[in-house]
Amino acid sequence: MRTMTTLIVSVCVAGLGFIQPIQAQSPSKTAVTLQAVEDSFLVRNYMLLAQRYQIDASKALVRQAKMWNNPSFSAVFGFGSTNRIMPFNLAGKGGEVQYSIDQLIQLAGKRNKNVRLAAAATRMSEATFDELARTLRLQLRENFYNIYYLQQSEKVLKAQLGNLQRIVDAYVTADKKGSVAHADLIRLQALQVGIENDYADLKQQELEAQKNLQQILHTGDFYEATIVAADLARYKLENLQLSQLLDSVAKNRPDVRIASIEYQTAELNYRLQKAMAVPDLHLGGTYDKEGSNIDRFLGLTVGIDLPVWNRNQGNIKAAQLQIGAEKQQLQQQQSIAQTEVLNAWQRITALEKRYKSFDLDMFRGEFDTLIAEVAKNFSKGNISLLQFIDYFNSYSDNAKNINKFLSNRVNAYEELNYATGQELFKN
Repeated sequence: MRTMTTLIVSVCVAGLGFIQPIQAQSPSKTAVTLQAVEDSFLVRNYMLLAQRYQIDASKALVRQAKMWNNPSFSAVFGFGSTNRIMPFNLAGKGGEVQYSIDQLIQLAGKRNKNVRLAAAATRMSEATFDELARTLRLQLRENFYNIYYLQQSEKVLKAQLGNLQRIVDAYVTADKKGSVAHADLIRLQALQVGIENDYADLKQQELEAQKNLQQILHTGDFYEATIVAADLARYKLENLQLSQLLDSVAKNRPDVRIASIEYQTAELNYRLQKAMAVPDLHLGGTYDKEGSNIDRFLGLTVGIDLPVWNRNQGNIKAAQLQIGAEKQQLQQQQSIAQTEVLNAWQRITALEKRYKSFDLDMFRGEFDTLIAEVAKNFSKGNISLLQFIDYFNSYSDNAKNINKFLSNRVNAYEELNYATGQELFKN
């Protein structure tokens, strides 16, 4: 009995390699850095590519708005008279041919105002592209960091399961010989099931993050996220002022720029609608070969609509009211942006207080030492199997909690990037 117990304890102590994460990578996964997936994202994401086409289309409409209206041409060919039909009687006695050309000339600066509206539409397309890129970049980075920290936790749990399996196998053999209490084997197997469930949960979370990343990058590849210390060292609030970030959102956030452009567009449309109340001028010329007492008559034609009934009153009033609506939308978007910046800042501040309150590397080392001491005391019979199981289980919880905290911390910084519309933390 004593010999078998010693053997089991030795296996337990030897199995304490779970404190070192497994370094082997799955051959089905591609090791990538954040920079690599971002470079791929910019050239492979279909939504971004589609929005680039939209920008080019908007620029084409600016060129179109600069074009003059085409002149109109008309002709009259003589067909004789009601007394005598003579088709296409163009010359001689009773012959007639007449040509007219007409050019529409827009007054009150309508053409320039339409050009400005088209230019505003181009700026809107560009701001929409920036907003789409900002949103997708946040999703990409959050999923990348989630994958990285989930994989770190998985390595710890995978190592634990490997070592725990050896312990369970030893207890199964001992249980068959009656050398250990069967209840102890049941407790170990229950621990094994619990850790396996935790590992499966982590894998499910990782698969969800992998799926999100694949959808953004439009690929079927699975990734092994790679991060070096320098990638994380840049995340700090040094040299940043909250007041400056709050003041800069109007300039840097694409969604605020979109609201601002919509307000500017409403103002431009109001000016255009007022200009539309001014009639346009028709200027042209006419040539009549035989149709008057003057042979080969030339004339200048001038025409203009008379604004008697329709002076565009309804469109002008609607455009004026739209300015008020867009102004309120702009103020609302600015308020939302500042609130998001403030909340992101406060979240980072709270996380940094916890992050700086203890040295994670030292904590991990101390916890590893603690587990080793627990193993020694267990081998000496100073602690029970239940206590050993409790410490064993606490180690996986510690690994998951630390990695979850680190993931939350780095994603909080990325949310501040998103909230401000800037790249605040560059290498």
